[in-house]
Amino acid sequence: MEIKIVCIEKENYEDVRRYSWLLPAERQEKIERLRFDKDKLLSFAAGLLIRAEAGDKPLQTNVHGKPFAVGSERFFSISHSGVCAVIAADDREIGVDIEALPNKDFMKIAERFYHPNERNYVKNAADKPCAFARIWTRKEAYLKQLGIGIATDLKAFDTTSGDLSKRIVSYELDGYALSVCSEDELD
Repeated sequence: MEIKIVCIEKENYEDVRRYSWLLPAERQEKIERLRFDKDKLLSFAAGLLIRAEAGDKPLQTNVHGKPFAVGSERFFSISHSGVCAVIAADDREIGVDIEALPNKDFMKIAERFYHPNERNYVKNAADKPCAFARIWTRKEAYLKQLGIGIATDLKAFDTTSGDLSKRIVSYELDGYALSVCSEDELD
């Protein structure tokens, strides 16, 4: 498994626009439709990470929008938040999510979307914003690994215990939580 993270230091998309030829036309069009430079920069960085992983292989998406390289034996997943974009790649289906730590009232979200065990995990944590983001990224990474996105009941599964918890690894970065989910158990 490989994980690559790019954090954007530029503040203006025009500073990198001249390199857009490195990206497929569809990604270039997507970037141009975005309103804010920060979003354009993150989409640009994610596009470069995908291109680095997929090489010259054509890209397609599954019915839920997860991209894959046609004819490749490698699977990948992308995510971006704040000023960071991340890609995880493996020879098995994989999911990754990165989220900036919240500074708002996140417990309302946890009450609505987290399994009871996950809510208890957040409530009992010394660093509640970090614990909240950790659970959120674990949920998204799992759903991305399945290739279905968040169009499901998020309370229906618990990422903190059982076999599922053995397939997810989480990291705390400077102001971010990042989780990766594999089909296999992870160390």
